[in-house]
Amino acid sequence: METYSIEQIIKKRRTIRTLLDQDIAMNVIEELLEISSYAPYHSKKEPWEVITVSEEQERQLFVEEIMNSYDRLDIWARYDQQNLATAKKRTQDYFLDVPLTLIVTAPIHASEKLNLEAVGAVSAFIQNFQLAAWSKQIGVTWRTIPVIFDEGFKKAVGVPSQRQIIGLLDLSLVDAKMKLPTSRRIPVENWTAGLAEKLAENGGSNE
Repeated sequence: METYSIEQIIKKRRTIRTLLDQDIAMNVIEELLEISSYAPYHSKKEPWEVITVSEEQERQLFVEEIMNSYDRLDIWARYDQQNLATAKKRTQDYFLDVPLTLIVTAPIHASEKLNLEAVGAVSAFIQNFQLAAWSKQIGVTWRTIPVIFDEGFKKAVGVPSQRQIIGLLDLSLVDAKMKLPTSRRIPVENWTAGLAEKLAENGGSNE
């Protein structure tokens, strides 16, 4: 297998929504999670917790709760009502076909600073996981669909009330024959500026 530098992996990584009907070994996932835990964090305790959805029974329950949450949140009102049944089936079938999902959570803090630090650390953990997974030819889709803010959904999938879901990570092996999408970025000079330049833009005042 071809090896890449960390710079190459960062640039080559893509979100993969095309699913392969192949299992991903849990020992590989555990190895990737251990690697991911080297993300920086500010607290005394590592803030991330992960719930795995891998067994068929777990998958059925998980998808059922997604569909229940969509009903509860009235998500379907945004869809073409004439084709609603088809949309529901397509959504359900997709989530049932995902080989493995990780529910990644962070603690909820009353302090804005501590909450920001927790979310930032767990986001870094997720990015570590995406990069490490890509090096093993595993694609990740980091989902922040509305259900993650639904307290009913959180309770149904075992997330305590004092924690927040930062992402649902859908995992699938990458099809080696698939043409990967091109990723373009805005040039760095378009979104960086010196302090003096920014102050001048704002009329020389930081008020």
